[in-house]
Amino acid sequence: MDGMVGGGLDVEHVTAPDERADGAWGADAGRPRRAASEALGDRIAEQAYHLDAAMHRLLTDLRAFDAANHWADAGARSCASWLSWRVGWDPGTAREHLRVARALGELPRIDAALREGRLSYSKVRALTRVATPAIEMALLEDAHCTTAAQLEIICRALRSVQRQEALSVDDVRARRMVTRRERDDGMVVIEAVLPADEATVVFAAIEHEAVRMNGDHASCDRARDVSAGVETASRLDRADGLLAMCHAVLRGDVPDRAPVEVVLTISREALATAGATAAAIPAIGCLADGTGVSAETARRLACDCGVVHLEETADGQPLSVGRRTRSIPTGIARALARRDTTCRFPGCTNRRFLDGHHVTHWIHGGTTSLDNLCRLCPSHHRDVHERGVTVEMRDGEPTFFHRGRQLYPEPPRVVSTPLGWPSIRAANADVDLDATTGQCSWDGRPIAYGLVVDSLAHLARV
Repeated sequence: MDGMVGGGLDVEHVTAPDERADGAWGADAGRPRRAASEALGDRIAEQAYHLDAAMHRLLTDLRAFDAANHWADAGARSCASWLSWRVGWDPGTAREHLRVARALGELPRIDAALREGRLSYSKVRALTRVATPAIEMALLEDAHCTTAAQLEIICRALRSVQRQEALSVDDVRARRMVTRRERDDGMVVIEAVLPADEATVVFAAIEHEAVRMNGDHASCDRARDVSAGVETASRLDRADGLLAMCHAVLRGDVPDRAPVEVVLTISREALATAGATAAAIPAIGCLADGTGVSAETARRLACDCGVVHLEETADGQPLSVGRRTRSIPTGIARALARRDTTCRFPGCTNRRFLDGHHVTHWIHGGTTSLDNLCRLCPSHHRDVHERGVTVEMRDGEPTFFHRGRQLYPEPPRVVSTPLGWPSIRAANADVDLDATTGQCSWDGRPIAYGLVVDSLAHLARV
């Protein structure tokens, strides 16, 4: 056969051009390249272990910062929100680093392994999801003998076993959830996590509604057999069915009604004089179930609401009920949503359930216009009305103050401490780090995941 020498491939077809010299091929040709490759690889590994040791210091400082609630001093809703603003991490990254930092406070052996560069952050992140003092040492041994991907499989399987063993009715209920996330293509994923029996009911209802909307009465009976694995509607039909169900629940037979309505009763005088202590003006509001709220809370709820003016006699008998009006008309609300895509409180990235806020409240004559409005998340809306934060419009932008001090953006500060490689290496000087410190000892053979997880689960039960 052409191109075959002694049963092997012709070396001309497997030799890189830069490894041949004048057509000669020898054992020494690749030695300089191998030496350069090993040196570069060692340098990459050593720097990675230095970064892991530096990550330990970062997580230690982060745990202390979070425990002292220093993030609240800047008006942040959480430490993750502060990190998102101050460090530039996305909220998910911030929450995950916080979780790992808190867990390491209870796991001294894993904490020490990260501090010494013997474990990568990726491995520590996996370990802290399942580690307890009882199995910490066993998990460390497994971590040193596996890659990060293999360790993820072990920890994920162990976590599943632990949850199944401890499952109760309350646990099942706590794990039920519905989440929403946006995709890169602009579509939105709404995900429900339910027990199998409840998921079957929900899916059957969606299927039935989809078939009903299509007018295919003959297939309605087939739609009830979803539990048997029979699917009668397309993905598009199911989406329409789910949307129809939601509209039916929220709006009923009146398409213009508000999806959610909370009834709050408060006198105009009390609303206009929030914070007043005059006994003649009870500064409280009353919800429909009789729950009392402060006037400041009522002002927050009234920032963007439907208002009905009710005139009463001195003994509380109604004289007249005016027509329902809305503080922020639909057109202005749309323009406001387009302008304020997130909460306008500095550093807040919340985009869900935002409230329209009047900078000068409408009860005091503030106009319902874009130059007097901004959108706030419920937490920061509460800060403005009930926790002493004030808002002013400056050059068309809301500016926030607390006790006379402007909240964000803080003036840039000069950091005198060096933060580059020299300082990282200096801080790691007491740690013996080289290119083999965190090297994985996996020998390349298949891992018996079942035996590993079974052993860990047994140790956890002891």
